[in-house]
Amino acid sequence: MAASNWVGVHWPTEYGGRGLSLVEEAVLQEELVNVSAPQLLGLFGLTMVGPVLIKHGTKEQKEKYLSKILTAEEIWCQGFSEPGAGSDLAAIKTKAVKAEGGFKITGQKVWTSFAHIADWCFILCRTGRTGRTGEGGKKHEGLTYLLVSMKTPGITVRPLRQISGDDEFNEVFFEDVFVPDDAVVGSVGEGWKIAISTLMFERVVLTFSRQLQSEVAIRDMLKRYDQKKHSHLKAELDRLVINACAVRALAYEHLIEYSNGKTPGAEGSLDKLFWSESFQEIAKLALKFNGVAAALSENSKENGDDMHRYLYSRGRTIAAGTSEIQRSIIAERLLGLPKSR
Repeated sequence: MAASNWVGVHWPTEYGGRGLSLVEEAVLQEELVNVSAPQLLGLFGLTMVGPVLIKHGTKEQKEKYLSKILTAEEIWCQGFSEPGAGSDLAAIKTKAVKAEGGFKITGQKVWTSFAHIADWCFILCRTGRTGRTGEGGKKHEGLTYLLVSMKTPGITVRPLRQISGDDEFNEVFFEDVFVPDDAVVGSVGEGWKIAISTLMFERVVLTFSRQLQSEVAIRDMLKRYDQKKHSHLKAELDRLVINACAVRALAYEHLIEYSNGKTPGAEGSLDKLFWSESFQEIAKLALKFNGVAAALSENSKENGDDMHRYLYSRGRTIAAGTSEIQRSIIAERLLGLPKSR
């Protein structure tokens, strides 16, 4: 697909894409679902760090990284969350101390998806206590966005086994990990701006890709639906199909706006919130199709997709920003409601 320019089709043509709109990117994603294709490798690179480098990276960074993201020759992970800084990202403590020719990183990241197989990590570090305002500055100042090879000495990765049986999440420890000066994206101290840009890209394409998981689950249920056996579930199934169509329509509305030049903003929280919560309901209903047998499965992977999908769905209202955080963003930034005191 990459050789034919069918990966990252919304990327500019000079970087290996097709220069298409985000709407056309979404259509391609839906067509992949229609033929039951596996999820594309390297989604973090395709949907987050790639677009960030296209917008903020140097010529050398673009030449070094972008082509290998498209071909999945290099897999990326995201070094944002920490044990004490998940939803409150600005509270990160991982430090990057200036050294000759670069920086030395010390600290810990957690919930780092695919770190155990990743070649590179885009990481947010603290390079100063605060920003230009000194001790009176805000905590999101003094942060820097760095690109780190996962093969660098001093990095330790420990997989975290989840309730679903998967181990895609990891703890990552950095001990005097050296990165050169040319690993900085943007400028030193501009990390917060770059991080927000990354998250906005995540809300756009990656959330839409995840939304397709709901469609796959619903299609599975519709294939198995038996009017006699499942008649008591019909009203609930109808409601969830309608909800899924509404979530999809809202996502397309936002993608059309972005394709027309609007910068992604707080409305992405609507897409993330509505998808993650409706996906949990869909996964729960799928279990009802199988009854008690599915609920008693000892191994979720070996005893059907329904139990695995249900257990996986439990974390979707936490990952990429909790539902509580999304509601706060919607209340304050979209509805203009006052902050609680």
